Amino acid sequence: MIGSATSMGAISVVNALASGKGATVAVSLPTWVKVDIRPTPGPWSVSVNGKPVNPGLAEETISRTLLSEGKDSTKHSGKVETISPVPRGVGLKTSSSSSVAIALATLSALGHKEFDPEVVLGLSVESSLAAAVSVTGALDDAASCLLGGTNFADNARRKLTGAKKLGARHPVLIHVPPIRTRRGSVNLDQVRVFSEAADEILTLAQNGQHWNALTLNGLLYSSVYQYDPGPALSAIEAGALGAGLSGTGPATAAVFEPDAELERAKRAWDAAGGFILETTTTDEGAKIGV
Repeated sequence: MIGSATSMGAISVVNALASGKGATVAVSLPTWVKVDIRPTPGPWSVSVNGKPVNPGLAEETISRTLLSEGKDSTKHSGKVETISPVPRGVGLKTSSSSSVAIALATLSALGHKEFDPEVVLGLSVESSLAAAVSVTGALDDAASCLLGGTNFADNARRKLTGAKKLGARHPVLIHVPPIRTRRGSVNLDQVRVFSEAADEILTLAQNGQHWNALTLNGLLYSSVYQYDPGPALSAIEAGALGAGLSGTGPATAAVFEPDAELERAKRAWDAAGGFILETTTTDEGAKIGV
């Protein structure tokens, strides 16, 4: 049984680590997944861009998706191929994008041409927690990868609390510096000290000030994780509506007006090293069977 699917990428508007409540916006950096499911027990071969990776998240997602369809996951094996332009482990929601696409591709392999968003989001959250790739379950991340637009979630309650389509596509620049993530260097209790501040920033986003919230969130988490906020500040000086750390970094995302000139921001980031991804926000969601 062979199936495929595509999910969107996403960036942080408000990171959910501090309070459990977060917001993200979808970006047009799609993850494509193909699954080949065989009706025999055995291992799963999992690759990203042709390179073998830890199969944990894929196995958890496929297992839960098969079980949701009344099938015994222990009696199946196969192969999962993922193609993505996004580097892993830099704060750009690759785990959520992958789990959403894998769940949809599995449903596609089982003959489905449509899907229930609530079911798919539940599968993504449960798989991310079981595979230990997320502390919160990342419902806010998964929602933007699946549904497009801007999405708000209370991860502790596993509840979507809001959604908004952006209409026009906004250019997005993402700077990935040549440093490792510092996610493991900060105790979660240290992050939760800032829960009230994070909730205040979330309120800004809920009131329509998405890009101001993105900037303030970035400054907060850059301070907590001791990242240089320079790339975000230089992007704002170059005309960005908002810019800040995405996830737990080290990537920085900057959002611009639809007709903005981006060269000044690119030049500033080129001088900082690393590399730049150029994309747009998107209201489009994931697709099954493509």
